[in-house]
Amino acid sequence: MELSSLNGRIIGVISDDFKEYDYQDKLVKDLITKKVDASFKMVKLDNSVLNEKFSDLPLGDKNKVILANQLHNQEIILVNFSKGLIKKDLDYFKSLFKKIANYGKKIILVEKRMDLFLNCVDRIYVINEDEIKYETIDIFDKTLGLYADYPKIVEFYFKGIDLGVRLDQYTELDELLKAIYRIKS
Repeated sequence: MELSSLNGRIIGVISDDFKEYDYQDKLVKDLITKKVDASFKMVKLDNSVLNEKFSDLPLGDKNKVILANQLHNQEIILVNFSKGLIKKDLDYFKSLFKKIANYGKKIILVEKRMDLFLNCVDRIYVINEDEIKYETIDIFDKTLGLYADYPKIVEFYFKGIDLGVRLDQYTELDELLKAIYRIKS
């Protein structure tokens, strides 16, 4: 399946069909060959890592190098990009993806965890054996839970619904907080 045929600017793909790139024994300067300074500036990475082995970098810097490597492609495909990232890193990359998409680029995030998809992707596809098995624009779609783990906030939302509390119906903050407290109890 050609991922480029998928609709959307920032696309979430749930799949095991795609492999991560293997950069382990390469130097960073051998990976980033186009507009190094501009690429590093975009991902907030210092040029001092150019002579380091990719495998020696901290996880967050590895992800920045992977993204910088693809920044000049029209379609940026990131496989298991969120692996090992904490919430702060996820938020940083989500905002960066939105900026990059505004430059007319398509970003395809192939993941098994949906944390990176929340408040980021336009569309989510489930792909198995090069075939689209399911497609949605809503991360709160109950069917997605059959294919991957939801972010904690989505699980919490569904728990509220199961308990008869619709969090999206509250207009007053005090009432919403009371409803949330009832769910947590």
